[in-house]
Amino acid sequence: MKAIRKLITSKSEDLTIRLPDEFKNKKLEVIILPYNENEEKTERRERLLKIYNQSKGVLPEGYKFNREEIHER
Repeated sequence: MKAIRKLITSKSEDLTIRLPDEFKNKKLEVIILPYNENEEKTERRERLLKIYNQSKGVLPEGYKFNREEIHER
């Protein structure tokens, strides 16, 4: 599923969203929420701590860091 996420600072009550071609003539769901930077930092920290605790701080044998794979998520 393709999704669009944009963080913006509203300057008025109006918002214009430019959609990619593949979204034309499709039923769309639009959800607008206030952004909570503290919540995102907390969630990320908890996720990273969980990974660290599960691994006990040791990487698996033969582990190879792949920056491109990380950015795909």
